[in-house]
Amino acid sequence: MRASVIVCTRNRASSISETLEALSRLEGGDFEILIVDSSSGADKEKTAELAAQFGAKYLSEPRPGLSLARNTGIAAATGEIIAFTDDDCIPAKDWLAQKIKNYSDPAVWACTGRVIQHNTGGASNLFEEVAGQDLGGEKRSFTPEDVRGGIGFLMANIGKVFAKHMKSRAPAPFGIGHGSSLSFRREFFEKTGGCDVRFGAGAPFKGCDDLEMLYRVLKSGHTIIYEPAAIVRHKHRLTSDAEASSAVRNLRETSADEVYKTRYVYSFAGAAMMREFRKDLPMFFMFYGRLLQLVIKSAQYRLTRKTELAKSFGSDLRGFLDGCAAHKKFSKAAK
Repeated sequence: MRASVIVCTRNRASSISETLEALSRLEGGDFEILIVDSSSGADKEKTAELAAQFGAKYLSEPRPGLSLARNTGIAAATGEIIAFTDDDCIPAKDWLAQKIKNYSDPAVWACTGRVIQHNTGGASNLFEEVAGQDLGGEKRSFTPEDVRGGIGFLMANIGKVFAKHMKSRAPAPFGIGHGSSLSFRREFFEKTGGCDVRFGAGAPFKGCDDLEMLYRVLKSGHTIIYEPAAIVRHKHRLTSDAEASSAVRNLRETSADEVYKTRYVYSFAGAAMMREFRKDLPMFFMFYGRLLQLVIKSAQYRLTRKTELAKSFGSDLRGFLDGCAAHKKFSKAAK
């Protein structure tokens, strides 16, 4: 079963070399590596050189937007399985092989993997605490039943919506996987369309391109596997001790602010995606449940003077409201 591994990048030549080196050591039979580059200047030249050095196919995509770049990669890919990782990730040698084995079942249209924190300390630890991507070591299967709604869905998931953040036990499609470690059957894109260019980094809705695709898999009547043995290590793009300041207090404030900004973006994108599918009972339930949670938690932590948590949930709430407004505005303009 031939696979195509697609890495989309923009001005990250200093990071992608480590990603390419790891991909060049992959086990997993017949596969190709495609680099879709939206860089400019020296980064563009360096990325093209690195792609050639590691035997990857290089594609230039001057238009901004992660989903748009992914569509460019998909159009050029030759594999039956389309896998994605990011330019700041280091896949394990068996990352691809662990994914491919799950496609022996024809009902499986997507397989996600475990994303582990690569760098530790400071803001990286704070990020993992409030917005982390590691979904744990338990293999799980998700089916269309997980998004069909009904009383059973509400009773099973009412508590999950009120978790600290949409993580491993959140209702589907949250808690299934992350864009740093995705894979799909090519058939998924052929039958349901490519990546929605409104979602993802550099697009109007800023993110949730991964969750939007996973949700479409389930709505199409197919299965997703979360395979924890398929591991990538994620290098958080957060300010390091050396880069920030010699003053510890300034470092903590700067690093924490970066985490809050990330939370804002995640919440913005999540609100836009839930509003996009608000006619589906599960999304309707999660949209208003999440909004209620953010209002309550923001007020609670302000009143109890838990500053860090108050700022975190405050960022979430602002992002949620802004994302909802952006989706409403964009939808009106599209009519």
